[in-house]
Amino acid sequence: MPLAKTAYVDESMRVTHGLYVLAAVIVADHRADHQRAALRALLYHGQLRVHWRDESGRRRSELTATMRSLANTGAIVIARGAQPRRQERARRKCIERLLVELASRGITTGVFERRHPGLDAHDRILIASLRRQHVLPAALQVTWQQPASEPLLWLPDIAAGAASLAETGDDTYWKGLAATFTVERFSLA
Repeated sequence: MPLAKTAYVDESMRVTHGLYVLAAVIVADHRADHQRAALRALLYHGQLRVHWRDESGRRRSELTATMRSLANTGAIVIARGAQPRRQERARRKCIERLLVELASRGITTGVFERRHPGLDAHDRILIASLRRQHVLPAALQVTWQQPASEPLLWLPDIAAGAASLAETGDDTYWKGLAATFTVERFSLA
C-alpha cells in the first residue's frame, strides 16, 4: 500500500513583478507530527506562526535550513504577467495546474491556507468544476485551514516566498530548496 501523503499549499505574490506563485509541499502523513513539532520550535516567544514576508534575512536562512532538514518534496507553479486586479484569475490557473500535478503523483489530500470565506468558496467552486470536467479525480480531497493552527502550512509559505524572490533575481534562499521541487512557469498574457 502506498505511503499516505498530504500536500500543503500556499501562495506568494510579487505584484510589482507580475508574479503569482503557488507552492505545495508534500508531507508523509506518518512524519507530520514530528514536522509540526520542528516547525513550532522555530517560533519566537509570542509568535503565532511563521510568515515569510515578516521574517528577516537571517531568519529566512534559518527557515529554509529547517525546511531542507525535513526533506520533503513539492511542486511550484509560477504565473507571469499577473495583473494586480486579476490575482484571482492567476490563482485559478495556478490551482488547476498544481492540483493536476499533485494528482499525477497520487496525492489524495490537499490543505490550502485559509484566506477569506468568500475567496475560499471561489476555490471550492473551481475545484468542483475541475472534478466535473474530469480534470481532477474525485479522490482528491481539499480542505482549508488557518496557518496558526496548522504549522505544516508554513512550509509552502517558505517555499513560495523563496521561489518568488528567486524569480525576481535573488536566489539566496531558493538555492537550497530548488532540487526538491518541480517548477512550472507559464504566462497569463
